[in-house]
Amino acid sequence: MARLAGQVAIVTGAGSGIGRAGAQLFAREGARVAVAELDRARGEAVAAGIRDAGGEAVYAPCDVRDSASVQAMVDATVQRWGRLDVLYHNAIDVAFVNREDRCIVDLPEEVWDKMQRIALTGVFLCAKYAAIAMRARRHGSIVLTATVDALIGQADLDAYTAAKGGVVAMTRSMAAGLARDGIRVNTLCPGFVATESQMIWLNDEKARRAIEQLHLLPLPTPEDIAPFALFLASDEARCVTGGVFPVDAGYSAFKGGANVMEAIQGGYGS
Repeated sequence: MARLAGQVAIVTGAGSGIGRAGAQLFAREGARVAVAELDRARGEAVAAGIRDAGGEAVYAPCDVRDSASVQAMVDATVQRWGRLDVLYHNAIDVAFVNREDRCIVDLPEEVWDKMQRIALTGVFLCAKYAAIAMRARRHGSIVLTATVDALIGQADLDAYTAAKGGVVAMTRSMAAGLARDGIRVNTLCPGFVATESQMIWLNDEKARRAIEQLHLLPLPTPEDIAPFALFLASDEARCVTGGVFPVDAGYSAFKGGANVMEAIQGGYGS
């Protein structure tokens, strides 16, 4: 039996990358999917692809920074299908993060403000209106996307890590507050994922080699992340809430290709 049979899911940021992979997998597993995306062409293309593959999906225009836009998107989903069971939230402007984030001493305040609006307030708005809809049936799963950089230090990403650190903290408080309504809340913390937005690095041989050396396993694709999100979205994870899960190919467990202890010990003549 399909793992999301009969359920309704909203996937934000579903026009590309991790969100697209999640929307496609959820549909294959029986969910009716609202492809929530700011870019209409990309969102409509993903929804059409799901329908062409035999699934059920609609494009749902949404700017996660805007309360009215988020509420309208959730309301339209519920009006169309009569319920909401899953929110999988991925929306982020990766190019903006890569291009504009800085060390705090060089960080423009307008970049800070925009980053919080996209990466933290967007989570608040989507989770709020999704939870209101889910509460009507006392059942639901909210799966958020943070980053491994919210769990370990990463230089020159101060605005992004602050926002995603807020997502990690909210995961636990929302899980505690929404459990009485039958709603689970969990967060995935990917590391470097081979999405379209990251090809600027991966197409450069030197940059790719440096990135690969920071991971124990091969760099994941969006399709490698989606099954974990599917598990958390499904009733198989009915006993899982408040969890923060690195999905990072070992990035947070180990750094670099060198034997660090050997290097340290060698420095002391051991």
